[in-house]
Amino acid sequence: MAAYGGAVYYLSSLSRVALAGRIPDYLLHPAEYAGLTILIIRALNGGLIRRIPGTLHLWGVSLAVLYAVSDELHQFHVPRRTASLKDILSDTLGAVLAVGLAEAIQRVASRRRRPAPLAVVLYTRKECHLCHDARDILLRVSREVPLQVSEVDVDADPALAARYGSEVPVVVAGGAKISRLRPDEEAIRRWLARTDPGAP
Repeated sequence: MAAYGGAVYYLSSLSRVALAGRIPDYLLHPAEYAGLTILIIRALNGGLIRRIPGTLHLWGVSLAVLYAVSDELHQFHVPRRTASLKDILSDTLGAVLAVGLAEAIQRVASRRRRPAPLAVVLYTRKECHLCHDARDILLRVSREVPLQVSEVDVDADPALAARYGSEVPVVVAGGAKISRLRPDEEAIRRWLARTDPGAP
């Protein structure tokens, strides 16, 4: 960030910048300060992957705009350069766009590190009102913990009927039986949250 800011200061110290003649100011200034703002936010947040608080976005934009104002005042004392309110507004636009870019980077990163859903099997049978309760509980928990729930009717397999028939509904997660008969939502929720691979 310091090197980037120093480069901006150095370019502002030149009476003439070759690149400025090839790229319009309305593109050059937003791009320049979008880059600076991203670096400021990254430095304040300790990276762009972890969640960025809204107040930190505000600080990033504010510091970038303050630097833009100081840069224009600096240019006012450079031969053949002038201070421009239009340039400050363009710099501000770039800083605001950087906030959107930082959010986009976070979303992409969070998708890449999202853990695989936890496989959960719900053993049920027809005419089982407790099975409906267990299904509803797993649906609610899945809003907080990534789950891949599959339902199995034990009466479709004699071996399963013999094993689980007297205990349905049975919830099995990670190869362990975590609930049987009357489902306890809090117990299921605690067990699944503890087993969640994405949990801290």
